[in-house]
Parts: sequence; C-alpha cells; structure tokens
Amino acid sequence: MIKKLPFILFLIFSLSLTAQTTKVITIDWGLGSNPNATGNANASRTIEVGDKVTWNWYSTGSHNVKSGATSTETFESAYFTNGGSYSKTFTLVGENYYVCTPHANMFGTITVVAEGALSISDTKRLNFDVFPNPASDKVSIQLPSGAQNATVQFYDSLGRLALSKKVTATNDKIDVNALSKGIYILKVFTEEKIGSQKFIKN
Repeated sequence: MIKKLPFILFLIFSLSLTAQTTKVITIDWGLGSNPNATGNANASRTIEVGDKVTWNWYSTGSHNVKSGATSTETFESAYFTNGGSYSKTFTLVGENYYVCTPHANMFGTITVVAEGALSISDTKRLNFDVFPNPASDKVSIQLPSGAQNATVQFYDSLGRLALSKKVTATNDKIDVNALSKGIYILKVFTEEKIGSQKFIKN
C-alpha cells in the first residue's frame, strides 16, 4: 500500500490538472442563433477536445439541439419552451453540425481541434497555408517567411496520427493518397512554433 501511495497521489494530481484545463463555452440558443449572430448567440465555435458547450434557451417557442447526420459526435437535447439548458462535452476531433429541429434557421457548427491547439501563445503560433484544401492526392504547405524546415502531421477524427512528413521551403509537397477520406487536423511544427488547421481529404 505504501508503494502504491505515490502513484495514487500522482494520479489524483494529474486528474486535477486535466480538470483545470477544461473550458465551458456558452451559446444563447433561441430565434436568431446562427453562425452570423453576434456575441453568445453566435452558434458556431471552435473548441478543444474535452471542452464543454452549454446551450442556454433565451426565447419562447419549442427549441432543441440535435446533431446532423455528418457530425463527428451524436447528441440531442430535449425540447424546451421557456428556458432550460443542455450541455455536451466533446471528445473527438472533427466537425459537428447541429440544428434546432423545428426551426431550420437556428443552426451552427462546433469544430473540435486537438487539446492545446487553441492555447498556443501568439509568439509561438505558426501561420501557414495549405492548398488545395480539400485535396485528393497532393497538397502544398506554404511556410511563412523565415521558416525553412517543418514537420507536418495529420490527425484523424479520433485524434490518432495518420501521416507525418517533413517539408522544406523549397520542397513543400505532400502525397496524401494514403489517407482515407474525411476530416483531419493538420499540425505543422518548426523548431520554435506550431500551427494547426482543418484539412479535408476527398
């Protein structure tokens, strides 16, 4: 038991650190909630794996939240008419389109990226371009001025590394034929910076 105590304490400490990094994103859910709305009524957000989204009903009428057929994760709330809330913790990298079933003009997309991708400081964030995107055979990674070498990694919707390649400022093409069709998170690492964005394989 004494030998196990340090491990148990380490496990508890690790879990507490994980809990501290979880974010809660709130969306005001009612007539007018869509990707073009301002403030908390904006229904499209980008979050990290493990973050929770809470929809708060603010307008009268019967509304719900239901994931679309192509969403990475499946979720559906009850119908609320006067107030109420629904929460969902997202655990997979990918895109989650959702809608209010009775009101098609209430919709949005929750884009989930790898844990830590959004917490990169501006000084450490790498800005790069990938084209074409979507693509079926080859893509080019355009590194910013001054960056000569980088490692490029493709992560699937389950967060698994699917492909890793090296690129340079003069040889920036990557063959993606081996990737299955779907949505990936593309990460690019240089010696000092890291960047990420969504990539679609046709």
